[in-house]
Formats: sequence, structure tokens, C-alpha cells
Amino acid sequence: MTIANDRLLRILYEGRPIDKLATAEALHAELAPRLKALPPLAAELDGLRLECRTLAGQMEAMQLGRLCSRCAARPDGGCCSALMADNTDALQILINLLLDVPVAVRSESGENCCFLGPTGCPFPAKPIFCLNYNCSHILTGAAPADLAVLYRRAATVLSRQTRIEDLLLDAVRDRIRPAP
Repeated sequence: MTIANDRLLRILYEGRPIDKLATAEALHAELAPRLKALPPLAAELDGLRLECRTLAGQMEAMQLGRLCSRCAARPDGGCCSALMADNTDALQILINLLLDVPVAVRSESGENCCFLGPTGCPFPAKPIFCLNYNCSHILTGAAPADLAVLYRRAATVLSRQTRIEDLLLDAVRDRIRPAP
């Protein structure tokens, strides 16, 4: 099957979160065994797992869960933005599926991010907007040295995710190219 590049990009990056999840799940079902066997991608996923744990450790050390939960507990809270789910693309979701993270859309999410679960965000690999940590509560409540470490670790995760997205995009393009 041949899909024009611009249509492919629309399929992967546009649409409702539920549509992006369906696309990611279909790609995962079809490509996961092959993708996980690719040495560069397997190594990148292993590195991402470690870097996500390191970032989560920094967030825990800074007690961001406690800080962020104050906003999340408000009637209009949940995540830094109600529209965060719209910033998640099919490849981002696919990365989390390849990390063996169960991903589901919560229909009762209302205005909050529809991917948030009972314990918060299930994604170790997050959209760029979720890795900014530029909330005024964080900026005023954290020591500059801690923020510097947080930003370095978030940048490391984002860089790795970008490399993985590039590998996945190539694999998806290869999947749709007609055989010679």
C-alpha cells in the first residue's frame, strides 16, 4: 500500500487522541516483533527506559508528585493542561506500547488529559510539552540546581525519544512502500 508522505504524517500526528491510539495499536500489533528485534531500536528503547527512570527519580527527589497533585486535585486540574492528550501523537503512543506500557483512553476524563490514570500519567515517554516543567509552582518552589538537573534529564529523555521516533517513522515508511 502506498500512502503519500503528507497523508502519513497526518495519520500519525493529527486527529483525536482515540484515533492516534488506534493507529499506534495497529502499528504495534503489526510491527512490534520486528521493531523490537532491530538492534538500533532495541538499544534505544533500553536506553530510554533507563533515562525515564532517572528522570522519574529526579522528579521524586524534587517532590514534584506532591507539588503537581495540588493542581491536579483542583476541580479544573488533572495535568498542566487539559489539552495535553492532543499533543500526543501515534508514534509517541507507539513508543510507550513498545516499552510495554498499557495505554488506554479514559472516557470519563472530561476536560483533563484522557490518558491520565488513577496514579497520574502512565507514559514514561512523554510529549515534549509534558517535559517542559515550566509551571510557576515548580519554578518558584525548586532550587535552581535541582531545576538544572531536571531539565538536563528531561532533555536527555527528549533527545532519545526523538531518535526513536525517527527510527519508527523510517520503519513505518518502509512498511507502506510498495515492494520492488
